Amino acid sequence: MNRREAIKRASILLGGVISASAISGVMSGCKAEPKIDWAPKYFTSEEGGLVEAIAERIIPRTNTPGAKDAGVPTFIDSMMDGFYQEKEKTAFREGLKKVEADAKAAHGKSFVALTPEQQDDLLKKYDAEAYDPNRGKDEPPHFFRTMKELTVLGFCTSEVGATEFLKYDPVPGDYKGCIPYAEVGAAWAT
Repeated sequence: MNRREAIKRASILLGGVISASAISGVMSGCKAEPKIDWAPKYFTSEEGGLVEAIAERIIPRTNTPGAKDAGVPTFIDSMMDGFYQEKEKTAFREGLKKVEADAKAAHGKSFVALTPEQQDDLLKKYDAEAYDPNRGKDEPPHFFRTMKELTVLGFCTSEVGATEFLKYDPVPGDYKGCIPYAEVGAAWAT
């Protein structure tokens, strides 16, 4: 799968909008690569653990690999390190601080120590804030919108995401311009 096609597919999954920073990173070759023990370049180790936990709740492991399996946390770290502007980085870091503060206020524990259900409850709140139609256009993007964007983009452009989650055929067959979706069954990576 080429990068342009991956961006197109991720854009469709995100509702048609991908930030310029995300496009710049993917077009420059930034991709998710799974690592067993990763050391963040941009984030602190606490922030890295938080990014990993949030990404895994956005795309959890089920009968297909999850965000962590695909190396999405390292992708997000690389993207923030090399391609996002200071305004976006600051908004993202402030959002991570808010997640920790809200988790401790609501449950007395760090976000990573919460149950998946408690984590999901907090993330649903941020999702509603991020996609609130009354959100000011001059405000920096909500950290959770950026987090979802990078998680989906990193996952769909990873080898695991493209070959095990999306349908993948390195040598596609005949072109059929109009076929029922039921015959296809899932989105294609190629």
